Amino acid sequence: MSSKNKVIWSEGMFLRPQHFQQQDRFVERLIDARTSVIGQHYWGVQEITIDVEALALGKVSISSVQGVFPDGTPILAPESEELPNIIDIPENTRDEIVYLCVPMRRPGSQESVRDEEEFPQARYKTYNYDARNSASSSGESSRIQIGKLSTCFKLGSEDLGGYACIGIARIIERLPGSPVKLDKTFIPPVLQCTSSAEIKGYIEEVKGLLKQRGEALSHRLSDSGRSGSAEVADYLLLQVINRVEPLINHLSQLSNVHPLALYTELLQLAGELSTFTASNKRPPDIPAYNHEDLQQTYAGLFSALRQSLSMVLEQSAVSLNLVERKYGIHVAPITDPSLTKTAAFVIAVKADIPTELLRSRFPSQAKLAPVENIRELISTQLPGLRIRPLPVAPRQIPYHAGFTYFEIDASGALWTAMQQSGGFAVHLGAEFPGLIMELWAIRS
Repeated sequence: MSSKNKVIWSEGMFLRPQHFQQQDRFVERLIDARTSVIGQHYWGVQEITIDVEALALGKVSISSVQGVFPDGTPILAPESEELPNIIDIPENTRDEIVYLCVPMRRPGSQESVRDEEEFPQARYKTYNYDARNSASSSGESSRIQIGKLSTCFKLGSEDLGGYACIGIARIIERLPGSPVKLDKTFIPPVLQCTSSAEIKGYIEEVKGLLKQRGEALSHRLSDSGRSGSAEVADYLLLQVINRVEPLINHLSQLSNVHPLALYTELLQLAGELSTFTASNKRPPDIPAYNHEDLQQTYAGLFSALRQSLSMVLEQSAVSLNLVERKYGIHVAPITDPSLTKTAAFVIAVKADIPTELLRSRFPSQAKLAPVENIRELISTQLPGLRIRPLPVAPRQIPYHAGFTYFEIDASGALWTAMQQSGGFAVHLGAEFPGLIMELWAIRS
């Protein structure tokens, strides 16, 4: 359309207001065209203060606002623009969004008026202003007319056509004779995360969860001394947390992080964490980014993050310490009674004899039983829990060269007694030179 094209200035031309209006439209179109390619979500509020006293009277009012409308129009009130008039909220209003609105430009339409009642859809209100001559030492002033944005409040149920709008609050309800009750979790479209207390709270929560989970994993890995595949998963999870935690700490200290940038980083984190915490190892369904509904956008994202970071990741393999007691009996206390009901047990054995000989002799010479029953079984020469050699080491526990792995049969009357026992007891009926034994519980 020609209404936004460049004015061709030439010598001797007769200047009219339309020349300058056309030049304004061209410059504004040029700025909009150059900045719009940066991104489509660079609008919203930076700062806004809602008048709490007005809410008590059944009204909505603001005392200050700074931001950018969806059409690119900046607003800074009351410093540069007039604040919108107070809006009365009808009684029995429920679940309504309050919008801060400004009329959009319409080609061929009147843009400014002195009296709003003349044309309510006018974009500017006209005011007199005594402008000083900044190029003169005397600084003489001259009265000129300036335009200030004609902003207003509208409810979501009203006709918003022809207006650029920013949702600034959600009304939960306004009962007869009662104040306006606002949704404190509502997140308006914002230009930076620091403009929303709700988003800042989410960030602090994620920072705390990342630190807590990272420290728990680091202590587990430092204390375990394991090197099995289960520990590899812990290392990979710790790597993810160690990568993201400094990044989130860094972003939380910046004042100009756009909510889309934060959403993108946290969305990747949610996807990576699902590898370790989701039963299907796939990312959850998370709402797509919606700049006009940041509350729903971030609620779904942080729900997934909270679930992943709060989930208790149990060690799949638990080492039970075998301690040698009198008469060649080794005892391994069970501190978690649920292990005998939910875990499989493996005993790893190494001795200075050929591996095949160890595989064949150990099951017949080793007597495993509840610690309360071991002496009786030894004296009566009754068998203990059955054990059978495994072809390879279970993936959940560390593999060490020279060790042979045996699975303990979790069936029979003796195993029923084992479920009520305080620990395992192992007695060997023969000498095994250089014997080393490790007992492992593998959670199902």
